[in-house]
Amino acid sequence: MGADTDPSPQMARLLLFDIDGTLLDTGGAGGASLLDAVEEVLGVSREKLPPLDLAGATDGGVVRKLFGQTGHDLTDALVRQYLDVYLKRLDARLNHESFVGRVLPGIEKLLPMLQGRDGVDVGLLTGNVRAGADAKLKRFHLQRYFLEGAFGDDAEDRNLLGPVALQRMNAVTGRSYTAGEVIVIGDTPKDISCAHAMNARCLAVGTGHFPATSLAAHQPWQSLENLADAEKVCALLLS
Repeated sequence: MGADTDPSPQMARLLLFDIDGTLLDTGGAGGASLLDAVEEVLGVSREKLPPLDLAGATDGGVVRKLFGQTGHDLTDALVRQYLDVYLKRLDARLNHESFVGRVLPGIEKLLPMLQGRDGVDVGLLTGNVRAGADAKLKRFHLQRYFLEGAFGDDAEDRNLLGPVALQRMNAVTGRSYTAGEVIVIGDTPKDISCAHAMNARCLAVGTGHFPATSLAAHQPWQSLENLADAEKVCALLLS
C-alpha cells in the first residue's frame, strides 16, 4: 500500500461495511434461500449440489455457478425469476419464528457512534444483491445507518465493487472521497482483496469463517477478532 493511503487525522473517512459475517449472521438463512430457489426454479435438489462457498462471494457469481452446476443457461429472464424466488424465500426465512440470526458483537453500538460524525460517511460494500441486503439489514433495523453502496448485482467480481461504492457515496454525500480516505470493513480475504484493488485500507474482522490470524496473512491494514469493543474500533477507524 502506498503512503497516499494513510490519511492524516484531519482527513475525511468513508467507511464501507460488508454485511454477512461482518455486521450480522443470518444463521444460514441466506444460503438456504439460494438453495430454495434452485429447487423451485431450476428443478434440482439441493442434495445433488456441492456445498455453497459464500464467503466473500457476490450473489451474481453464486448464481452463475449454480446455473452452471444445474445445466441452465444464464438468461436474463431465468435469472430474474430465480432472484425473485430467492428474495421471497429469504424474507420468509428471516421472519420465521425459528430464525436464529443475530447482529454481531459491537455493531449496534458502533454504528450509532459513527453516524453523524463530521467528515465521516458510512456505506455498504457487499456481495448481496441490493434487495437482499435491504432485507437482511431491515430484519435487524440497521438500514438507517447506511447511505448507499455497491452490491452483488452491480458486478460479479467483488474487486469491481469498490469504485462503484465510491462513486455512489460521493454522489449522495456531495463529497469527493479518494481511495486513501476509504476503509473497507469485512470478514474474508476477498474483502481485503477488494480494498487493495481500489487502493483503500481494510479492517479485517474474524467474525465470519476466517479467524483474524488467517486474515492477517492477506495484509489488511488492521485485523481484529471482532468489533465488540465499539469505542476502540471507532477510535481506530477515525485515527
